[in-house]
Formats: sequence, structure tokens, C-alpha cells
Amino acid sequence: SNPPPCAGLDSAQQRSVVPSMAHPSRCGTGTGEEFVLILQHLADPASLPQQRFRQNGGHSSNSRNSDGAGEHASSRQSSTLWQLCLALLQWLQKTVQDTLLGAIMLLCISALKLGRQVVAVARSFVDCLCCSRSGKVGTLTSLHWSLSNSVFQVQTLWTERRVQQEIVRDFLRRHSISSLLSVRVKKHVGRFQLQQAKAKDADKVRRQAMFLISEIMEEMGSPPLVEHSFFASLRTKHMSLLNQLCWEALVPIFASPNEIVFTVGESCSIMYIIVNGRGQYTAQLPASRDASNSAGTQVRKVLQSGQWLSEAALWTGWVHRGELRSLAECFFLGLDAAKFARVISSHKSAHTFAASYARKFVEGLNRSVQSDITEAGALE
Repeated sequence: SNPPPCAGLDSAQQRSVVPSMAHPSRCGTGTGEEFVLILQHLADPASLPQQRFRQNGGHSSNSRNSDGAGEHASSRQSSTLWQLCLALLQWLQKTVQDTLLGAIMLLCISALKLGRQVVAVARSFVDCLCCSRSGKVGTLTSLHWSLSNSVFQVQTLWTERRVQQEIVRDFLRRHSISSLLSVRVKKHVGRFQLQQAKAKDADKVRRQAMFLISEIMEEMGSPPLVEHSFFASLRTKHMSLLNQLCWEALVPIFASPNEIVFTVGESCSIMYIIVNGRGQYTAQLPASRDASNSAGTQVRKVLQSGQWLSEAALWTGWVHRGELRSLAECFFLGLDAAKFARVISSHKSAHTFAASYARKFVEGLNRSVQSDITEAGALE
């Protein structure tokens, strides 16, 4: 992949950079269960998307342009007849599939229960309720246990599926998500509820999920990344490129309460954007080069939805200078530096803009005390 469009650190700082490592294991792919979890995070009152949605009066922004981007507004407002027909056909297809699947599941449960009853009756006749003299479990007893376990597993799976579907329907209804997007969301969730994505298809599934999540956040009035000045400016100048960036380079990341998301000294290739939850960043930073006090600086800061960390990973080789610990259930969007560089480099004008911003950011980074919460100044 192409290198980040940036000016590098000075030689002393370059030596401190270690090779980048793979994404943390908590990174998701956006399959059915994970997708539902993301929707729950977006619906949390503390999340920025939910706050933006309430500021809009509880109405979806799918039919208006809140940021003044004419190209995007026209595409959102032109809900053509063929799109509505497509949404209707997909809805009918999904309804038929759900009905057939429900009937099959009920038949399976009924057959398993019937088989369990038959085995129980047969077992009572051949006196296999207890273990035999040899200490081994009887054949019918073992079969009865297996059928009982199968019934329990199928019923649990079916119940979980219905609960997830209800969560999705409730989210889409309460947030007035457009019909076509709603159908696509339900189709995506339903597809991966009863099956896992194959390893070779994981990245494709992630892109599909991030495409849908980006559109949902857009309709909620809180498009991904735009709280950051660089991406807000990129959205104004290159709307389609930012959309591509969202589904190509974003990765869903989940953290449990009191979990260490990253720690000092770890190599970093991701910029973290907090979508929901709170995290505490702590670091013991050295004194700046111009400071007379050599004791250094103790940093302790609580971050919340709408804030970000480790932006430097996009512009240069980066090693975490501190530790981030989640204070609650957290959902992050991780912006992969290599994929970000590849997408930006595909557009000459955007690449020039990014390179100019990167030089300014790295110059400021070299002059200041470096931390994961370092930000660039205002864009010119």
C-alpha cells in the first residue's frame, strides 16, 4: 500500500518507531450480532449520533442537506420510483424468507420435541432411566439427553434471533430511517444471524457493514469523522471520497468496561474515534524541548463521544505515548492508516490537501510534547 501522505518525524523520533502490528482482537467485522450491538450504541443517549438526532427534533436528515453539500443533497432528495420499487421487492423477499425460516425452525423444534418424547417413552419400557451395572449411560438415555440439548439450543438461537430483529426494527422505526436503507439493514442483519462470515469474506462483510452504518449516521445527522476539522473540510470538497473512506478504511472496535484499549509503547496504525462511551487517557510525558522544567507532564483526561485519539498514526509512524482505559461499554470507529492512505492517494486534489495538512500536523507534533491526544491547529 502507499505510504501515508505526510512529512516524517525528525531522525530521533523516527528511531523510536517500531513496526506496526495487526489490529486488536476486539476489532469486529459487522456481522449480525455485532451490527445490532452497533445500533444499540448509536441509540444510546450519550452517543453523539443520538444527540445530533435529538437536536434535529427527532427527525431523519435523509431528505435534506444539513451541511450544504449540493451533490449529496440531490442524491438524497431524489428518491426515484425504481428505488422505491426495489425497496418493496426486497422487503417482500425478506418477508417471505423470514416466514419460511420461521416455519422451518418451528418444524425442527417440534420434530426434536416429538423425538424426545418417543425416546422417553421407549426408555421407560426398557428400564434405561438409570445407568447400567457397568456404570455406562444407556443408549436411550444418551439419545434423550442429546435431543433435549438440541431442543434447548435451537430454541435459544431462535429467541436470540427474534430479539435482535426486534431491536433492529425498533431502531429503524424510532430514527425514521429511509425505507430502502431499512430493507438493506434488515437483510444484512438477517444474513449473518444464523451463519458466520467466512474468513476470506471478513473484509467484504466489514465494508458492507460500514457502508450501512455510515448511511445510518448520515441520516441521524452525525456523519462519521466530520467532528474533525480535516474530514469536515474533506467532506465539503470531496463528498464521494469521504464516503468511500468510511466504508473502505473504518473498522468497528468494541471495549468492555475497565478494559485497556491500548497502552504506552504499543505500535499504532489506527486513529480511534469514540462514538459511544467514555475512556480515560493517562500518560507520563517528557518535558518539551524548550521547557526549563525537566520533570515532565502527567496527563489524565476523560474522553467521550465525538473525540478522537492517535491521529498521528495517519500522518507518520506512531507509538502510543499513554494508556487508554474504557470507563464504560465503548464503541469506537478505527480509521486504518494504510487504507486511509490508499483511498486518499487515489485522488490527486485530496492527496495534495492531505499532504499539506500532514506537514502542518507533524511540524506541530515535533515542536510540542507528544501524546495520543495531540491535535493540529485550525485549518487555513
